[in-house]
Amino acid sequence: MALVDYASSDEEEQVEATSTTDVNTPQGLKRKREESSSDLPPLPSKFHDLYASTTRVSTRDDPSLHGGRKRVTPHVEGNWPTHLYIEWYPSTIEYSSLNELVSSLKDTPSPEATDLKVHSFLTSDLGAPLPLHISLSRPIGFSTEQKDDFVASLERTIKSSAVRPFDVSFTGLDWVPNFEKTRWFLVLRLLKPDSDGLNKLLHVSNSVVQENGQPPLYAKPTIVKSDKSPNQSRKRKAPLENATSFWKDLHDLSTVFHISIAWTLTSPSEELVELTKSVTHDNSDKIKQIQLSVEEVKAKVGNIVTSIPLPKSVTVGKSLFGV
Repeated sequence: MALVDYASSDEEEQVEATSTTDVNTPQGLKRKREESSSDLPPLPSKFHDLYASTTRVSTRDDPSLHGGRKRVTPHVEGNWPTHLYIEWYPSTIEYSSLNELVSSLKDTPSPEATDLKVHSFLTSDLGAPLPLHISLSRPIGFSTEQKDDFVASLERTIKSSAVRPFDVSFTGLDWVPNFEKTRWFLVLRLLKPDSDGLNKLLHVSNSVVQENGQPPLYAKPTIVKSDKSPNQSRKRKAPLENATSFWKDLHDLSTVFHISIAWTLTSPSEELVELTKSVTHDNSDKIKQIQLSVEEVKAKVGNIVTSIPLPKSVTVGKSLFGV
């Protein structure tokens, strides 16, 4: 059953709520309901995971069902599509700010591309807020025999890496294409966190992905094939025993991390690029006030989402990678 976000009516929006409103009046009751709603705690992360799948309405790639988008990674029967990412549900205020930024770019005149249309990632067709994410892997795929071992290996490696929760801030807006240049994305650029947590999590993800014969993200696709059978790899407690060796290839890829908030099938016009720069400059302070708390990594295999929490404390001498 879908969750529907009902908007308030015009009449309700015009009701003035003040500290002197009598709670026995209709206005007072409305104010009391609003205050109670605002005090509700956020839904737990695992609740959203239950609704992470979408209904499959076609057995083949049909761009007409997805706003003209084409599948970049072909579906292979028997393979489980897999993606590693950091999920983010902005607060109501943050959603409002991001919606304003996207809306200011939607109706840009485009003499160079008359079919340019900007689609938002922020809300569903019903207006319900959607989660955003930072990718930690390419779209990859595993066989039924591999998928559970892969997730177990990722869980062990993240726990052993001792990468603790951290906060991420944003620097501005930009337009970037996908590798095939079949879509362009309006993205929030990220500021490198003090802990270098994003680079470390990407390094951890890439190491596990490559050990399982898949290409890494933001790096040359050097694939390491394993000669071990699934049963043998399941017994391995950790990918490496030497902490120094594990982190020696850690690269600073801070400039490539981003969160997509809108997309288009057509290359952005010069007018749209210039307007994006102007919007970024005019809303610089607002953008910098938005903050993402990273506390877990998610692995989506097929329609199953596994949340892997980052260790909140590390016992001295117990960490595998010593960070």
